[in-house]
Amino acid sequence: MHKIFIGKMRKNIRDILESWPKNFIRDIDFESLLDSTADARHSLIKRAFKSGLLIRIRQGLYLIASRTKQTLPDEFELALLIYQPSIISLESALSYHSWIPEAVYTITCVSPKRAQEFKTPIGIFSYKHVPEQGFYLGVQRIATKTGTIFIADAWRALADFMYVRRRSWEDLTSLEADLRIDRDIAIGSDKKLLKELSENYPSPRVQRGLKILLHEINRLHPDISMTDKPSKK
Repeated sequence: MHKIFIGKMRKNIRDILESWPKNFIRDIDFESLLDSTADARHSLIKRAFKSGLLIRIRQGLYLIASRTKQTLPDEFELALLIYQPSIISLESALSYHSWIPEAVYTITCVSPKRAQEFKTPIGIFSYKHVPEQGFYLGVQRIATKTGTIFIADAWRALADFMYVRRRSWEDLTSLEADLRIDRDIAIGSDKKLLKELSENYPSPRVQRGLKILLHEINRLHPDISMTDKPSKK
């Protein structure tokens, strides 16, 4: 990408923002675009912000105002830029995978860093702390039109829910009553991942809760590949 001299950038900031491939832009993107000092870039961004060309999401991350009138940014992609490292999890991931019926209006994420919440012009982004060990276990990497998102698989999102909300269930009936997760969806899910999480999620309490659910799912829908093979005599 060719850098643009600051003098030219002053005259064409509107056109350059319009031609940017995403409807948000970061300080680091301006560094790659502009052949100027940090102070000059800061002054330029400040003027663009005051003139209404940019809307600040948080320090170093901005929406391009004219572009957001046409299409809203990918909230999941933005979520992973607002607070790093993080993954989409908890209610947002459960809703994404159609495990819970309710619409989720706060973007919920987990991070090995301390919990944070950001109220922005396009919504609330909530980040809850989970252990750093095995942070990407059970996480899907999904390519979007403008980037990449990391989102927890349904069982990983439920494990994070158990850890963060301090919840557990004695059986699938109580899970269904609490979160309205259809038991048929749980029974037909990825049991290998559930087993892996029940053995490796870095919380003994969560492991115990997941093993209870795994045991009942195996009882209701036995799978020879998930059970111990009988020993040969």
